Amino acid sequence: MPKHQLFTISLLLTPLFYFAQQTELRENVKLKSFNYDIYLQNKKDQSTSKELYLIPNKGDTIKENALVKNASSEETHRGFYRINDTEIHFIDIDLKSNKINQKIYSPNKKGSLKLIKENLSLSAYPNDLPPKFKDNKPPHPEFEGGETALYQWVEKNIYPVLDQKFKKKDSGNAVLVLDIDPKGSASFIEIRNLSIADNIKTKLIEIVKKSPTWKTNVNGFDVSGIVLIPIEY
Repeated sequence: MPKHQLFTISLLLTPLFYFAQQTELRENVKLKSFNYDIYLQNKKDQSTSKELYLIPNKGDTIKENALVKNASSEETHRGFYRINDTEIHFIDIDLKSNKINQKIYSPNKKGSLKLIKENLSLSAYPNDLPPKFKDNKPPHPEFEGGETALYQWVEKNIYPVLDQKFKKKDSGNAVLVLDIDPKGSASFIEIRNLSIADNIKTKLIEIVKKSPTWKTNVNGFDVSGIVLIPIEY
């Protein structure tokens, strides 16, 4: 092989080798139908020490702060990210001013991540920041109006149908189990740890069918399935 070809291959491989040596794979995430590797890179110079989140992207590499220290090893910035089904949100906190910067990236049709929104010098976390849950997923759909509205609905619609002889003042271990479909419609499954007659079950099935539509898109996540509602029996 000619020397100039060897030299060309060397130039191509050197940046890849350098990238591999300087970074550590943190996790793989899926946005829309595209997969992305998120790396953590340590970088130092005379004035700062940085940990950066890196995402190799078509045409460039996204770099966002994870941790920044000055020459005195004092932390000046801390960053983190959250994801939903279509976006990755980076948060950078200036520890001197306590101001927050937000950047949101989302894939285009070709899978290249594009900056679609940027908020600077915020005084609080933005309202559209995805929640922090295990695997970045909310655990279940949400009742319209939140938990307070849910338990008001249960008190008004479920308790009157149940046999009141089981009612106690203290909280018991009975659980109302519902199945929420992707459109937010609820179906009655069972009440665990409480025996009910067939005619009571039939009434509950009809009542639950008429319940308000549940929210199945929570902070950008599409969620559906089983919800468990403790009841005082």
